Amino acid sequence: MNRPLLAVAMVLLAAGAVEADILHLRGGGRIRTDHWRIDGNTLLYESPAGMIGIPYAEVERIEPTPPAVTAQKPEPDAVVPEEAPVPQGAVGLFMEARQALEKRDFEGASERFLEAIRTDPDFAAARVGYAVAVFAMDRDGLALSVIREGLARDQENPDLHEVMGDLRNREERVEDALRSWRQAYRFGPVERLQEKIEKAEREIKAGRDYAFSTAPHFNLRYGDDMDPGLAAEIVDYLEERYWNLADLLMHAPEQPITVLLYPEQEFRDVTQAPEQVAGLYDGKIRVPLGGITRIDPRSSRLLTHELTHAVVRSKTRGNCPRWLHEGLAQRFEGRKVSRADRSSILKMMEGIDPSRWEGKGFSYPAALSLVSYLESLREIDGLVMLLDHLGRGEDLETALRSVYSLDHGELCRRWSDELGRESRR
Repeated sequence: MNRPLLAVAMVLLAAGAVEADILHLRGGGRIRTDHWRIDGNTLLYESPAGMIGIPYAEVERIEPTPPAVTAQKPEPDAVVPEEAPVPQGAVGLFMEARQALEKRDFEGASERFLEAIRTDPDFAAARVGYAVAVFAMDRDGLALSVIREGLARDQENPDLHEVMGDLRNREERVEDALRSWRQAYRFGPVERLQEKIEKAEREIKAGRDYAFSTAPHFNLRYGDDMDPGLAAEIVDYLEERYWNLADLLMHAPEQPITVLLYPEQEFRDVTQAPEQVAGLYDGKIRVPLGGITRIDPRSSRLLTHELTHAVVRSKTRGNCPRWLHEGLAQRFEGRKVSRADRSSILKMMEGIDPSRWEGKGFSYPAALSLVSYLESLREIDGLVMLLDHLGRGEDLETALRSVYSLDHGELCRRWSDELGRESRR
């Protein structure tokens, strides 16, 4: 999942310190907390699972805890207070949904958030959480009516405006997204929103006169220096590679993928990417292809590389380590590990545990080499199974053990040993 969206889902949530108090809820529940604060119509309190937001209207009263006294041993017949009941109603459903979201159970989270919304239609945080859950499953259309209704009820809620902007941006309606993000910033100025606004402004400025075309699985925007015939050829190429990757990885994204083709300088201006970055995927495929007259080996590799990122992100619902992402993208673009690559990887790992190779700085050859090693163990089917496990929300160690019966550390050590043997051949 897009990490900024996950940050929005967890709103919702920082607090200042106060004395330990008891929050009495209208449904009969009680919550004991050391930290809480009121933010607009929401009361935010600290729990063992993190900060939780509940509608302030659900709180009947707040009982300050008496000052601490010296602990005394209770009398034998003393009555021990029962645990505070779990919050019920919309608040209880919201807490269950948050726990499911943290476990990356997006189906379960979306169901619970929706129940919370039905129980309390004014529960804006539940609407935000629902949108985040369905975004992660590439089911954006389910979020639109939920967010629209929320804005009709609360026109000054910055989180709802931000999610509406995220939704419009994913639909390639960048100007509408910008308006929503500006509204969100007006009601709740935060740095995250400022970054989104500035990037959208750069994108609109660069692409104001860009042509737009669609295909079954792509939305394509390209500069006026590109021949429309070439643009059609690129779309055909992407469709072909899409089905190839969908077949290999056993997954087809549900949402159309946006592809933006820039002249070199406009790519740098919009993305702020350094010179060594040849293309990127940030929810949209962005590549500098302005001025080309045909699909050549470089452009085909670049398009395939970024398309792989889009499919892997969708299949794993954003739960994929960088080395696996980049290793697969290079593998499918057709790159191979050279003898020089093996030597540089071994040199990089001298004197360290091979599992800590990324601590020396990320290495694309190492990522490709490690993915190639995993493929040698269980072929491409093993890598697909690994992505399946990650897509179900498993952490990397659990997923690796499920597929290869080894943890990350042991796999890396065996990979390093194999590199050493190959270098001596």
